[in-house]
Amino acid sequence: MGKNEKMKNVLIVDDENSFLLSLLQGLEAYAADFNTLTAQNGKAAIEVLRTSDIALVVTDLKMPEMDGFGLLAYMSKMHPAIPVIVMSAYCTPEIRVQLNNLGAFTILEKPIDFYEFVEHIFAELHAVSKGYIKGITLPAFLQLVEMEKKTCTLRIASHGRKGFLYFQEGELIDADNGVDEHEKAALDIVSWDDPEIEIDSFCRKKDRNIRTTLSHILMEGYRMRDEKQNAAGKQPLIRAEAKEAGEDPLDFSTLMEEIHEEAPAEQKQATGTITKEEKMGTTREVLNELAKLQSIDAVCLVARDGFLLDSIARTGIDAEMIGAIASSGFGASESMGRQLDKGNMTISMIEFERGPVMLSPIGDSALLVIIADREANLGMIRLKLKKHSGELLAAAAI
Repeated sequence: MGKNEKMKNVLIVDDENSFLLSLLQGLEAYAADFNTLTAQNGKAAIEVLRTSDIALVVTDLKMPEMDGFGLLAYMSKMHPAIPVIVMSAYCTPEIRVQLNNLGAFTILEKPIDFYEFVEHIFAELHAVSKGYIKGITLPAFLQLVEMEKKTCTLRIASHGRKGFLYFQEGELIDADNGVDEHEKAALDIVSWDDPEIEIDSFCRKKDRNIRTTLSHILMEGYRMRDEKQNAAGKQPLIRAEAKEAGEDPLDFSTLMEEIHEEAPAEQKQATGTITKEEKMGTTREVLNELAKLQSIDAVCLVARDGFLLDSIARTGIDAEMIGAIASSGFGASESMGRQLDKGNMTISMIEFERGPVMLSPIGDSALLVIIADREANLGMIRLKLKKHSGELLAAAAI
């Protein structure tokens, strides 16, 4: 397809030719939004990266000549700021949550949902355009190695230091940083700043000298780094990065503890431990996040009977009126779906001359209404709705 140099370039890397062709055919509909380039292995992808300005890389992990791990290792050294979407057939929900919360890779599970695929592309390109760059981090890379049960030796370099991490079928079995060995070396290596990664597709060690899990190594390594930086009067790097991005400043160990220990809103709702105040607070937080998206005029949480539960709207917009009108429109859309035997409704969108209106059911008792203008990023809106649907479902019954 023709390439418009003013648009961002998206590089898709996969060795399955039929799969690649099907993606290209589907993405032709978005030719006015971004250019699509392809490569069939990591080695070919590197050539594209050397000759083209790439805004986003989408890659499979299992490929001949050079696999996705080799490509990501190269990118960590030569293109650390380019965001990455990883396609994998072996991603568990737990690993997906961990990697996404690390601000690292977006993971899409094969077989790919095409529309989700497109939404993630738009989300990443939108983040790049706003300056929110999330490149390759060592913790995310290590968890990919674990997830894919890969056997390899990783050479990690950082500010003159060199170390090795040895994996056998996805399990970290040994480490060496030139001073220490085994778990002590691993704890040191995972806390290094600005690491560069090189990968050999074989494990140079045979004996297992590390018995603790990778998650424990990551948490403990970052806790130790935080303690050292606090003792030196420095702000931990991950907190500084979070502040620059306008996010809550959480250190890595706190983040990992939240991932493993914090009960999701749905679970609190089921056990009756979530209070009315917590529900209202969660609703307000989600509405705020949606309202921050570009070109959003109003976001309203509405009961099925039209009663307005909560809203954030620009001055001059009557949110109470939106609730009453949206309830009627939602009922008509839902009825049409039932009559056409299309199953449960997920999102109804009506496009008008001055912008779209989106309706999304929240459980059996409420719906979310989003009113936007013509410049709104619909892919980003759909992505945010999927991300927060569980929180809204737990919080809506107030």
